[in-house]
Amino acid sequence: MPQPKPATRPARDPARTSPAPSVRWRKAVRIVLGVVLTLLGLLWILQGADVVRIRPILCVADCQPITDGSLGWLAVGVVTLALGLRVVGVLRRRR
Repeated sequence: MPQPKPATRPARDPARTSPAPSVRWRKAVRIVLGVVLTLLGLLWILQGADVVRIRPILCVADCQPITDGSLGWLAVGVVTLALGLRVVGVLRRRR
């Protein structure tokens, strides 16, 4: 009796080895969103610590610049910075 030939795997198409376009878009959006959140968190930390002072840019009412540091902005900045780093993937949980 003739022996059957072993099944061979078809050759991989080089075009199919890259991730799907939707995966690349999601990764790009995640990186951009994480960088924006990180930079915004840094700005709020510096403003809350009274290192950076920026005049109000867009006001609806009589806006006054914050003249001293603000614990609230400092806390929001720390949370936003951590969230931005988490979204980018710098802060990962170890399993």
